[in-house]
Amino acid sequence: MIQNRTVSTTEEKRIVTGLITSTDFTSAVNPVLDIDYFVNPYLQTVASWCIAFYEEHKKAPNAHIQDIFDIESAKLSETDSELIGILLTNASEQYDPETINVQYLTDTAFDYFRKRELEITVNNVSVLKDKGEYEEAEAEITKFTRVTDVINSGVLINPGDLAQAEEIYRIREEEDKNFFRFPGDLGKYLGYFKRGDVVGFYAPAKRGKSWTLIDCFKHGILSKRKSLFWSIEMTKTEILPRVYQSFIPMSDAAGMFPYPVFDCIKNQSGTCADRESDVIVLDNDEFIEDPTHKTCTKCMHGGEHEFVMTVYREEIYREQDDIFSVRKMLKSTSGILNKYSRLSVHPKYTLTYDKMRRDIDTFAATGGFIPDIFIIDYVDILDIGSRFDDYRSVDEAWKLMARMAGEYNVLVITATQANKEGHQAEVLNATHQGGFYGKNQHVNAMIGLNQTADEKEQGIMKFGISEARSQHFIPGRVCTVLQDFHAGQAYIDSYYG
Repeated sequence: MIQNRTVSTTEEKRIVTGLITSTDFTSAVNPVLDIDYFVNPYLQTVASWCIAFYEEHKKAPNAHIQDIFDIESAKLSETDSELIGILLTNASEQYDPETINVQYLTDTAFDYFRKRELEITVNNVSVLKDKGEYEEAEAEITKFTRVTDVINSGVLINPGDLAQAEEIYRIREEEDKNFFRFPGDLGKYLGYFKRGDVVGFYAPAKRGKSWTLIDCFKHGILSKRKSLFWSIEMTKTEILPRVYQSFIPMSDAAGMFPYPVFDCIKNQSGTCADRESDVIVLDNDEFIEDPTHKTCTKCMHGGEHEFVMTVYREEIYREQDDIFSVRKMLKSTSGILNKYSRLSVHPKYTLTYDKMRRDIDTFAATGGFIPDIFIIDYVDILDIGSRFDDYRSVDEAWKLMARMAGEYNVLVITATQANKEGHQAEVLNATHQGGFYGKNQHVNAMIGLNQTADEKEQGIMKFGISEARSQHFIPGRVCTVLQDFHAGQAYIDSYYG
């Protein structure tokens, strides 16, 4: 077949890596995949191995690709053998078959197949025309098949078929229940977030929205979801140390520092017969410091006695926030950070949708990094190029968030400002969101963050759902989260009761 061989290897490497690691991806593209779509011979070879393995075993080869390579390597040229060896090493390091973004990978593969089908047909027609073989050139046009015509976009379901039902529920469980959730009571309160969701946090100024988004970044990484964080508000020298602090609590100087822990008022006041502490630190609303006090949370989630939440300050050793502490931290975390995290830093009001797309393509091309989670800090200072300067520009910004969630099959998390009334409220509700209320039409969850001056001093933040598409919530009920921003900790513990 006549082919143009000037195409980049990036897209083909991405497709072949998907064929190696993902059965779902291979199953989706196998009906339309033509080996001739691959311009690079060594990638064509590996693709043929994967398809042969899939057609025999009905699954992607994963680790077995190394066995195939060991058997077939003697037949390869030295150059192809070396290139395939590098490809297989990168695939094992960069891709986890349990977390791969199959839908996005499939969509981009189909786009590439469409491009290659057109290129092959146009090239063949041109060459045959120049040779004067007009009937053959016309036959090439007649043979042309749109890739999308081969794809069956419909799903036929028999509701009485138990096997189909079990498979659908399995997929739902994997997609919805195992994607992303905060730890502890906060996770139970907010529920699971999944691909295609848009989640917004809103808060008055200086309440730690950026810290919360960094915490989302951290938990995305720990959930083994490839997370891309766009920082528009902070510089590179501000954002990277904060990310490191989220993984290892660090302070300006090394030493012992107070941090908040949950306790029961009845334990502190001595009014519970089953309390842990032998001393009284709360007497007639007056707090008395006593280093021998022991906190008690035994009835926090149900118990013999009523739990009345309060906070106590204990002390803990913190490392100094410097490169020496970071070096020690990276000895244990560099692997997961390399595999599951990327940062992109832009000045305020300069990040556009086109620049975000370029960032995504660059990370995919340079390291095979295909995100599962987008975190944008934050949407209010994103340049969307709107021709409006009123509520319609706000609406466009949040529509863009929803578009990106669907287009890339990712979870999108961002933040926005609360209005003036929200600064005075102890608990935020839907009326305290700044700007156009219609932004709620484009989110799956909107979560308010607020605290009083006393709560800020204690390290308490109240998370309250004000809008949720699928999560049950009671307006006005909040989840209490303990924080220590001095050491970079937006989440220490949480309580919802």
